[in-house]
Formats: sequence, structure tokens, C-alpha cells
Amino acid sequence: MFSKLRALFGRKEEPPLSETIPFDDLPAWLDQQEEEIRSGVVAAFTAPKAEIEIALDQLSLLIEEFEKEPTYGDDEMMAHPKVQSVLKTARPQSVRSLRQAMEKRPTGDPEAYYATAAEILKGVIAAAKGPGKYLHIAYKEEAPRLRHLIKDIGRAVNSMTTALTEAGQQREKLVKIRSLHRRLEEIDTSLKAAITKEKIARSSAESLLPKIKAAEGELASLPASSIKEEIREAEAAVNAALQQYAQVRAPAAAVLRRAEKLLKRHKAPTDTLKSFLEFCDNPIPQPDFAADAAPVIASIQALIASGELQLKNREEQLLFGEGTLTATVQAAIESYRQSEDRLRQIKSAAGSDPAIKAEERLTHELQNMKSDQARAEAAVSSAQEEQVRLLDEKRRLGDEITTALAEIGTIVCQLK
Repeated sequence: MFSKLRALFGRKEEPPLSETIPFDDLPAWLDQQEEEIRSGVVAAFTAPKAEIEIALDQLSLLIEEFEKEPTYGDDEMMAHPKVQSVLKTARPQSVRSLRQAMEKRPTGDPEAYYATAAEILKGVIAAAKGPGKYLHIAYKEEAPRLRHLIKDIGRAVNSMTTALTEAGQQREKLVKIRSLHRRLEEIDTSLKAAITKEKIARSSAESLLPKIKAAEGELASLPASSIKEEIREAEAAVNAALQQYAQVRAPAAAVLRRAEKLLKRHKAPTDTLKSFLEFCDNPIPQPDFAADAAPVIASIQALIASGELQLKNREEQLLFGEGTLTATVQAAIESYRQSEDRLRQIKSAAGSDPAIKAEERLTHELQNMKSDQARAEAAVSSAQEEQVRLLDEKRRLGDEITTALAEIGTIVCQLK
């Protein structure tokens, strides 16, 4: 009655306080837990081991009794064929099997002891279920004792099995926690490296900014050079010469292709046309034009005169109808050559111009510094992304280790 009243009106039991373990102390705590598990298994094995030792001693004595002739029963019973068969066949086989099963007594740590004990149990059961199942015919008191000893050993082995199974489950939890702790340590190391990488890359990128601005200012303050304008004008003249040549070679190539088809239809040679076509297809004028132009033009004009080759527009008529192809092409080539020579001369002179040299140097330096800055900024972004990924993984693993510790008891790990 008093206990019931105390349960109704007494103070409620408070939940046990959780134990907080610093992150760096967790490995030592896990070692302690493993030692406690080992000690627990040793303690759990104490009683079963004593039972097995007693049972094995009794079994050794029982085997000796099986080796002796039965000490009870009248002569008529002993002479019975079944009894004689047991004594002649089943008894020696059973004794041999039982002694083989007990050749090695269990010793060592719990795992080794358990393995040997389990093998003994297996061997004794096999002997009892084999030839030993007939021993009760001649040994009516000893055979039941064998069955009782098997039950005693089996019960003790089952107790050991339970202890080892529970210890194995506890160890698996510790292994998981240890693995999570190791990975969290690796993440902390990687985070420090990523933070250092970001700082170095950011410092590099920031240090380049004033240098880039200074180079840009110096480049903008360079005095204007007349050579640069001359180069632009010369480049424009080269482009104009190329456009002029394109206006000539396009209609020439069109007529040449139509002439080639007609010559092939007449099975006439077209080798001279091919080299001429290759020349016209080149967008850059070639100085050795017109070396074989005369026979080609003669062939084309013969086709035009026969009416087989029609000139389709004013450009084609000017080039082939009035025979100005060679002169027009050579004029375009000469215009290109002169403009290209002038551009080369101006650029050669620009190579010794101080302002041009300074501009080229500053432009090259700017390109290099901007490339370095871009790489540094990319390294900053990469390091930041790495930190985000590592922090996400750290939070996830922190939740996992908290859950795993809660499965063991009221344990909380103080994560970094």
C-alpha cells in the first residue's frame, strides 16, 4: 500500500542526464566501450564455461563407463542378440566418436572458447544420434545421462551464443561511430585546406587588381603613334585588294567550271583547266599567274565561239568575251602585292617605334595578369563550392553520429 501511495504522490523520476563527450575524446571513449563489451562477454561466459567444464568432466567419466561391460542385468538379458550387437558394434563406434569430439578441450578468449565448445557439442550430438542411439539397450542408466549432459552443454553454448551476438551488435554500432568520426576528421582537414586555398587565391586576385589598373592607365596614357594609323590604312588597302581580286576570280572560276564540264563531255583533256581552277579558287592572289593562261583562254574562247559555252553576265563577258582576263587578274595581283609590301614595310618600321613597343609590352602584360586573375577567381569559387559541399556532408554525418550514439545510450558528442 505504501509503495502504491508513493507511486501516486511521490516525485517522478527524472530522465537520466546525457553524457557529453568532446569530439576529440570520442576515440578514447569508443576504446573504453569496446573494453566494457569485452569485459561483459568475459563475465557472461563465466557461468556457461563452468557448466561446460563440469559437463565435459562428467562426459569423460561417462565414456569410461561405456567402455566397461554393463554392471546390471541377468545373464539371459546380456545374451540377447540386440545387447550383443550393441556391445560389439555400437559401443566401440560411440566411444570412438565421443573421444574424437573431446580431443581438444575449449580454451582461450571467449571467441576461441566458444568455437571449440560448439564443435564439441556438434560432435557429441552426432555421436549420440549415430551409433550412440542404440546404447540405451545395454546401458539403460548411462544413456539418459549422455542426453542430459548434451542438454547441459547445449544450454551453456546457447548462452555464449547470445552473449557473443549481443556483443557483436554493440561492436557494429561502435565501428559505425568510429568510421563516422574518422570521416568527420577528414572533412575538418579538407575544410581547413579549402579555406586556406580560398584565402591564397583571393589574396592573389586582389593583389592583381591595382597592377591591372596601373597597366591600363599606362596603356591609355601612351602618346598616339602615326604608325598605327598607317598600319590601319595599309591593312585596309590589303583588304580592298583582296575584295578586288575576289570580284575577278569568282566569275572566272564559274566560267572555268562550265568549260571543264563541256570538255569532259567531248572527252578533251582538262589538265590545264584544273591547275587554272586551283589558282582561281585560292582567295590569296598568286604572283605566278598567267604562266599557262594563254592555251586555257584559247580553249574557252573556242567553246564560246561555237556557242556551247554561254557567258551569263557582264562580268563574264568582260573577262572572256573581250579577252581582258589576263590583264585584269594581273592588275588585281599587282594591287595586292603592292599593298601587302607596304603593310610589311610599315609593320617593320613599327617594330622599332618606342610607343608601339610599349603598347605591345603593356598589352601582353595585361593579358597575362587578367588570365592570372581569372584563374585566381576561379580557384576562389572552386574553394567556396568545396567548403559548401564539405559542410553539407559534415552536417549530415553529424546527424548520423548523433543518432548512432543515441542508440547506445544518453550520449551526446560535442561536434566541432
